Amino acid sequence: MNKVDDWKTKVIYQIYPKSFKDSNHDGLGDLNGIISKIDYLSNLGINMIWLTPIFKSPNKDNGYDVADYLEIDPAFGTLEEFEKLVALGTESNIGIMLDMVFNHTSDQHQWFQQSLNRNPVYDDFYIWRDGVKGQLPSDEVAFFGGSVWEYSEKRQQYYYHSFDKSQPDLNWANPQVRKSLSEVVNYWINKGIKGFRFDAIDNIGKVIGEKVTTDVNLTHQYLSELRANSFGKYSDVVTVGETGSADLANAMRYTNPDTKELDMIFQFELMNLDGIRNGDWQQRPVDLLEYKRIVKKWQEGLSGKGWNSQFFGNHDFPRIVSRFGSDASSDRILSSKMLATLLFALQGTPYIYQGDEIGMTNYPWESFEQFNDVESLNFIEIQKNKGLAEAEILERLKVNSRDNARTPMQWSSDQFAGFSDVKPWLGENPNYHSINVAESTQDPNSIYNFYKKLIEYKKEFQVFSDGDYHDLLPEDENIIAFKRENNQEVLTVICNWSNEKATIDLKSIDLSFDKLLISNYQIEKDCLSFNQSVILRPFEAMILYKKKGEKHE
Repeated sequence: MNKVDDWKTKVIYQIYPKSFKDSNHDGLGDLNGIISKIDYLSNLGINMIWLTPIFKSPNKDNGYDVADYLEIDPAFGTLEEFEKLVALGTESNIGIMLDMVFNHTSDQHQWFQQSLNRNPVYDDFYIWRDGVKGQLPSDEVAFFGGSVWEYSEKRQQYYYHSFDKSQPDLNWANPQVRKSLSEVVNYWINKGIKGFRFDAIDNIGKVIGEKVTTDVNLTHQYLSELRANSFGKYSDVVTVGETGSADLANAMRYTNPDTKELDMIFQFELMNLDGIRNGDWQQRPVDLLEYKRIVKKWQEGLSGKGWNSQFFGNHDFPRIVSRFGSDASSDRILSSKMLATLLFALQGTPYIYQGDEIGMTNYPWESFEQFNDVESLNFIEIQKNKGLAEAEILERLKVNSRDNARTPMQWSSDQFAGFSDVKPWLGENPNYHSINVAESTQDPNSIYNFYKKLIEYKKEFQVFSDGDYHDLLPEDENIIAFKRENNQEVLTVICNWSNEKATIDLKSIDLSFDKLLISNYQIEKDCLSFNQSVILRPFEAMILYKKKGEKHE
């Protein structure tokens, strides 16, 4: 692999700072807490830390409402502490990726406050509209529920917000907005930042007509300009865009190796398969045939033409083992390892969300008062107004609330999961007594050590990064099986998605291999052989390796 593509071998670890590690006894995670765990992350083997927003914020949406892009929120620490984190990361070959929320700001941002006052410099920084005969400008609905329009008594106009009313959308049609945002990126590059994740970036290209609509061509135009004026000048800065609505054609436009606007994207087609992001928040079984069809489309469609991110969850989704595997005590470890196998075996950059490497699960919610997330709180009110029973609302929150991923990191079996020595800002999962880092790092068969081994293989074998994808069992309703192949190597990946035994008929499938790289069951590597069929145990997963041109079984 040539030097230009070195970043494709990276493994990125997402940290939700508020929930990672508290160092100053206030129940909130902070920068010094992250600093104290650099050795843990280095030992895991990751290459980059993606930090969700750490900028000054009133925290109506846990930092995704930025009040100042150039200031560290005092709740997390100081700029000097941040610079120390960057320096220590560099010493451990770990870059820092910042989360840039450029679709909107907080309503407390000075740009918005100046716009409220009709300061001519900032008057057009946001999207303002008059009402229509005393009514809202249009009937569009925000992502978090309710109208996209909020009235300002001070300005006597409505402003547009795609998300919460505390998050007014920036007007990217204004060249001064685009210039100001490129200056923000350059400021942090000068501080040693090696990566940027752009939040909801496919939402920035807007046409303001009778309704406000997104125009993907404008988004591409704006991103190209941002790249040219900031991160595109640096070969060692990695970028990823949250483009939840991207189809394959637009993904190629975003990440085309020759004309790219970004290095990679997050697209959510796979994340919508169980329906929990539908308006009713009701979880439905994953259709594995549809899952494999989507995987095949993206793996084949982007090969050599773009680059994708691989992830099963993040701060915006429930815990991956609770959602896609099984958090039952007998299945949690096996299904966590099965999901990890898929995460690393598919082409794309793998993202590990904090705690997934030890198999953290959803929280056992019992009341509305336990929730913190603005989206969940809005959902409660909306569903109450619709007449849905509170017990049913709670059941839907249990499987879908973003707070599931935001409970404190479980470091040990000590009080408060070793996250803090005082009560955390959000309740710690009571299963921390058995699910924690201290135990996982000592157990050679733990989920943590499984992740660690996969990270080692990702770096050791080039085929993990550049191998072509070949689906082996497109019609099997329980088993995912595929090959990854380049000019020198072949990986064969087999995963049983179910909690029941499953059988592979080998009449039409070549499972020849030189060695078993990894399995989530204890298998004597020298004793593994396939005859006419393979019987997979519940959630069984394995990766087989073959060097081309060498003798194999």
